[in-house]
Amino acid sequence: MIIQGKNVKVYDNGGASNDRYTVIIDNSVYAMNETPFHPTYGFSQYCGELGSEYTWNENWGQEIHDVSELSDETVKAIIARFEDELDE
Repeated sequence: MIIQGKNVKVYDNGGASNDRYTVIIDNSVYAMNETPFHPTYGFSQYCGELGSEYTWNENWGQEIHDVSELSDETVKAIIARFEDELDE
């Protein structure tokens, strides 16, 4: 899917774990949940690089193709990761 002009892949494990979404931006892999900014339950973590440390596996779940399937908070967290990349 395209978010703010960037190609992003998002996989959804259906809520099987707190890190419900696996998000790939460029080759960076992140794990997130539906409320990534919540002070107690939020989760948004850099995991590593695709290919060197991570490869796709079935536990990531189904690929999401429509941004409307994601919570607004998850989309904001993905966009925040773009900004992190620009700061580096």
